[in-house]
Amino acid sequence: MSTLRFANTADLMATGQYDDNLPTHSSEEQADVECDILAIYESALQSAHLSGPLLLRRPSHAAYLHRVATSLPRSMSALAASRPWLVYYVLHSMDLLGMDLSEMLRLRAASTLLRMQDPNGGFAGGVGMIAHLAPTYAAVHALALVRDEQAWRAIDRAAMYAWLLRMKRPDGSFICGTYCALTVARLLNILTPELTRNCASFIGACQSYTGGLAAVPHAEAHGGYTFCGVAAAVLLGEADHVLDIPRLARWTCMRQMPLEGGFQGRENKLVDGCYSLWVGGVPNVLVATEWGRQNMQHEVETEDEVVSTAAAHGGPADMFDREALQEYILLCCQAQSGGLLDKPDKFPDPYHTAYVLSGLSAAQHYFTFEDSEFVVADRTCVVGPVDNLLNSAHPIHNIRMAAVEHMCAWSRANPVPGISPKTTPAASPSTP
Repeated sequence: MSTLRFANTADLMATGQYDDNLPTHSSEEQADVECDILAIYESALQSAHLSGPLLLRRPSHAAYLHRVATSLPRSMSALAASRPWLVYYVLHSMDLLGMDLSEMLRLRAASTLLRMQDPNGGFAGGVGMIAHLAPTYAAVHALALVRDEQAWRAIDRAAMYAWLLRMKRPDGSFICGTYCALTVARLLNILTPELTRNCASFIGACQSYTGGLAAVPHAEAHGGYTFCGVAAAVLLGEADHVLDIPRLARWTCMRQMPLEGGFQGRENKLVDGCYSLWVGGVPNVLVATEWGRQNMQHEVETEDEVVSTAAAHGGPADMFDREALQEYILLCCQAQSGGLLDKPDKFPDPYHTAYVLSGLSAAQHYFTFEDSEFVVADRTCVVGPVDNLLNSAHPIHNIRMAAVEHMCAWSRANPVPGISPKTTPAASPSTP
């Protein structure tokens, strides 16, 4: 698609917020954001060459990622305890863009990450720090992107498994992240019945009455926790059993902002580019559920209309406006100097660069679920020129499909003595 979805900004203004003449700090912030975005969309409409504004600025983003990979600005010194994340953000962004991951870069990344491995299991956020599930997720997924079996052999998977068990609580939750623990265990072929016991029931208990998922039971639903919870439940093959998926689908639909086109992470919050993945990625994950595969005629209620999840081509893949999300990203989330950002007037950073690109990829690609594994469909949805099309990422792991398959195949071929992994619907053998 090379033209905008709206003919004039008056069409969009009608979808904006109405505060019932009772302004609050939140409603005033929302009005300011809507004003900024309307101005950008008006400028795009007036442009005689829409292919310009709707172009993914690959060279600028590539240059930004090279800068981050070689020399971080002083403003990022606070991220000293998040070094595996920085490596993951850079490698994943480069991979989505189709950039060459040179041997020098891959070896440097592997060496850096392995220095942060805790001898007692897991990875820390920095050298000499204590292991933590979040940087462990980042480190293992970044090492998958490196695709170096010698580096994989340096991961102490036996210690990792013992550490994951220590992190687990009796209710099935993990300290700082069930999703992080289960995805790492899947990649390393240490996903056992003991490790997964009660995990699905804990995830189900985190679903809010609104439909989204929270960090813990009885808390407010949030986009990040929703993606992680749904992805973990699908990985376990338990999503249909522990989640109210129609209600989840409704909550997901309602997070897409009608004027902006992007997603918010919670009710009454502002649009943010990172939720392009955290919320916009949920429909692709739901393809693997029984609801997604068979119950194609569910209607998902939103505030203003009833959206049939089978309206366009069927299933959860069409339950959000993919074109609107891409327009928001391409027009409002690209920094002129490279990198991607939260919203207009914000600065680019590695986190938003990775997750905005992830959301753009998720909006462009469709998936099916065949033989217990995700498969990239032939169909795509690309706003702007075809050069805007990014590489696809695994709906659960959020790294390239080939990287997931390669590491899983290697781990299965090199089992850890004494550990007997389980086979789950989203973790069964696939062709590497």
